[in-house]
Amino acid sequence: MKLDIGKETTMAIDLLRRIAGSPLPMSFTQTADIDQVRILRAAGLVVAFVPAPHHPSIGMLLQRPAQVVGITQKGRDELGLA
Repeated sequence: MKLDIGKETTMAIDLLRRIAGSPLPMSFTQTADIDQVRILRAAGLVVAFVPAPHHPSIGMLLQRPAQVVGITQKGRDELGLA
């Protein structure tokens, strides 16, 4: 059964496809990618370590990477990889 997680998460699903085709663990350092990993984790599609959101005034230098360590069964189902 496909998830209906909203139109705004299309990019996150694209990232999930990219993760599925890559060796794990996979790290992300760009804020946009980290935000998408947060969406995927909240939807239960990946197992990931995600840092707390940084405050804009602190700057990008302090943003820690997110690391995806696995795709859940729900994530595999979403991609049709079950």
